[in-house]
Amino acid sequence: MARSRGEEKSITHIGRPVLVVVALALVAASCSGGDDAVTTTTEAPATTSTTVPETTTTSTEPATTTTLPLSPVLASEGDNNDTVATIQFLLECAGYADLTIDGSFGAATTTAVRAAQTALGFEPTGSPTEDLFAALTRTCTQDRNITPGDDPVTVIGYAAAGDPGVFPISLLFGSTLTVTVVSGDGLIVLVKDADGSPLTSEDGTTFPIITTADHTIEVSTEGDPIVFTLEVDVDPGAGSGDWILTTDGIAYKGTKFTLGTAAGPMIDKIFDFLGHGVRSKYGEFDTGWTDPGQEGFRGIMIEGMAFLFYGPNAANPTRPETFGRVRYVGPSFDADDTPRPAGYVQTLSGITVGNTLAELKATYGSQVGPGSNSEEHYYRYAASGKEVCFYFGASAPTDSSKIVEISTECRG
Repeated sequence: MARSRGEEKSITHIGRPVLVVVALALVAASCSGGDDAVTTTTEAPATTSTTVPETTTTSTEPATTTTLPLSPVLASEGDNNDTVATIQFLLECAGYADLTIDGSFGAATTTAVRAAQTALGFEPTGSPTEDLFAALTRTCTQDRNITPGDDPVTVIGYAAAGDPGVFPISLLFGSTLTVTVVSGDGLIVLVKDADGSPLTSEDGTTFPIITTADHTIEVSTEGDPIVFTLEVDVDPGAGSGDWILTTDGIAYKGTKFTLGTAAGPMIDKIFDFLGHGVRSKYGEFDTGWTDPGQEGFRGIMIEGMAFLFYGPNAANPTRPETFGRVRYVGPSFDADDTPRPAGYVQTLSGITVGNTLAELKATYGSQVGPGSNSEEHYYRYAASGKEVCFYFGASAPTDSSKIVEISTECRG
């Protein structure tokens, strides 16, 4: 949600226009404020007495009160919503607190809001306003990623002329992104791919995703600075599995592991994703470097997937250990012994172990072709010089034959 700023950029308070009072009677009749208003009082002139023979006139001018409203309050203690979660993120990012970002506005959040208001020159009411939100956004230098889920995600942001709100989001090929403006007039919403090129949209809100990559949603305005609300929804399309196999690696819910990725951090992340790290209980193995036939090569088998890595060997003892390929042999069980769904691992187009050759050809058409080695038959799909192979076993497959393995490399 926040953007990276140059170090030289100062924190700017975007204030609201202050009306100049020309006619006190008009102002008194037209201005009003709620509990959050700032009230200033113009003292009435002293009572005057004028003495005329046999006549005394006394006139008293009433006190005139002018009310100058603060910018709108966005949340208050006791609230529990997405707006509060965003404010908590900004308070923590800007260094005013160490909060649990849970959307619950409690005493700790109130204290942090007051600290930020005091530091940034606002009245320390403990209730964040639009102006405070704008100042915090300008102070924070950390992007707030959008994580797609089963339900639409509410996004609250701030934009000014030349100062857009930018939100990273990881998307898969074949999915559809919908961005709806809930509040905020005159907004310009762009979705950009990894290269920064805007995606096309026929209606301005729905964006077909044509590449698995990190994208950004960019919200700008040519008018006054504004706090806005979006609703972001992702339809996964065919590629709805938790793991998506691609020709150059595998993605887990938008996190991409590309062939050539360093092995250590990748292995740690995989076990973190799967909710456990006990490598002996669920059929995992780690070959290490003990088998002479496996010099420079090892693998980890976990829950139906084999992640294979290249590493040092006699000819290249300093070669770093990197992700070499991955193969999938069918659904298994999670860390709680719950069966994985059949589509837990899929290709971008929704093909998985258990689909038939007929379904494979219907999906990829002439993009797949048959092949074999001395032990097994497969169909090969290639893109950008890389491949995914669909294996059918020792017998030549017919249209009703089922896929028994998918791999990012065909075995010669």
